[in-house]
Order: sequence, then structure tokens, then C-alpha cells
Amino acid sequence: MNIANLIIDGIRAFARRNEKLTQHEVDMIEGVEEELAPAPVPPHVPDHFPISAIDLSLLQLVSRNATEDWVKPIRDACRLMEINTIRRVAAFITTLAHEGNFKTGVRENMNYSWKRLIQVWPSRFRANPAKAKRLHRNPQAIANEVYANRMGNGPPSSGDGWRYRGNGAIQLTGKDNHQRFADSVGKTVEQAAAWIEGSIEGSVAAAAWFWEENGINRLADTPDVEDETKRINGGHIGIADRRTKFNKLVRELLRREKL
Repeated sequence: MNIANLIIDGIRAFARRNEKLTQHEVDMIEGVEEELAPAPVPPHVPDHFPISAIDLSLLQLVSRNATEDWVKPIRDACRLMEINTIRRVAAFITTLAHEGNFKTGVRENMNYSWKRLIQVWPSRFRANPAKAKRLHRNPQAIANEVYANRMGNGPPSSGDGWRYRGNGAIQLTGKDNHQRFADSVGKTVEQAAAWIEGSIEGSVAAAAWFWEENGINRLADTPDVEDETKRINGGHIGIADRRTKFNKLVRELLRREKL
């Protein structure tokens, strides 16, 4: 029993003995009881379609890795960031499925062969294949090289490229993005990076933050998925997979809308 309860019980016991409470004692009891009263629970407001249609079966249309634990964070993110049309919801879920495949702890795979390095970063390695060969199958060195001195990262020796390589459901990349997301949720950049990597909530929150920061709702409102794909990863890598997933989701949401 806490101190406030003891005070109330003491005053009530005194009142029983003396058969009367002063106004001051009445006020004291009412004031303490008000402080002890639980805060009112706000009424539950149901989600509107298509957010209400986000469930495990919808997520598993595009990834068998999805579990029930992803449903609420995704619904919360869609509600917060106005991802609230069929095309927007389909584009957001497509991105989560393609980039992180509904797994926690997903970091960008930097294990490239020297030939693949030239294909992915031709401006860096086509004229210098010897450099690509030195980096062959060395993920940490590759990340520190290709992400050095951009996106807020320091030089290769800083380790920032590896530390802030693609992270979480949307593969958030670069120290600047991690820092700005960290600021938005009141964490240090180190705490934010760990939260994104280690939890579904952090992973989806970072994805939703990036979505809003980069105006991807507006891009999702346009035909196809090319615009949002380019904004997210700088090119059209994986466009066929994204398009397949997106079209599946749109068809299913349209079907559910008619129910």
C-alpha cells in the first residue's frame, strides 16, 4: 500500500471515531483519490480501409517470412504517415518485402565479387579493375570504400560505410539518414541503428520515417513502381520483383475493397 492510500485510510478511520469530517479533510480525500484514479483510456478508433485490410495473409502474399508481429507496426506506420490508399499501402508493403523480406537483423550484403563490383559501381571500378580485385569478397572493406565521404559518412578509415550500410526493413543507408531518424525518435545514432537492426518496431519505424522524409506517398500515387524504386535505392535494381509484388497486393486489396 502506498503513502496516499495510508493517508486516506487514516482520515477515514479518524472520521469513524469522531463521526464527522471537516471540509478540509473531505477536500484532501477527494484530491488524493483524483490523483490515484487511473487515466481514462481513449476510445479505440478502428482503422479505415485499406489500412484495416493489412493482416498476416496480405503480408504473406509477398513474403512467407512475414509473421503476425509485423502487422501492428505496419498498420501504425501507415496510419501515422498517411499511407492510406491502395497504391500507397501496396507500395509500402512491397518495399518492406523486397528490401528486408520481413526479417529482423537484415543488413546490406556487401559480399561482392570483383566483377560484380564493376557492374554495380561502374564509375568507381570500371577504370580501375585492380582496385575491385583488391576488394574482392571483403564486405567490410567494400562498404567502407563505396560509401565513403557521402551520406554523412567519413573516409574509409572511419568505418562509417560498414557501420551505416543498409539497415532494416527499408535498408536505411548512411550516417546522415541514421542520425536524422535518431533525432526524430529521441535516440543517439548508435541507439537508433541498433533499434532498427534488432526489432520489428524500429525497423518499420525507420522505413516509415524514410518514406515520409522522401515524399514517397506522392511517388506511389503515380503509375507503376519505378518512381518510388528510384527514390529508395537510386536506380531500378529489382524492379521486376517489386512490380510482381506490387501487382499482387493491388489485386488483393481491390478484391477486399468489394467485400
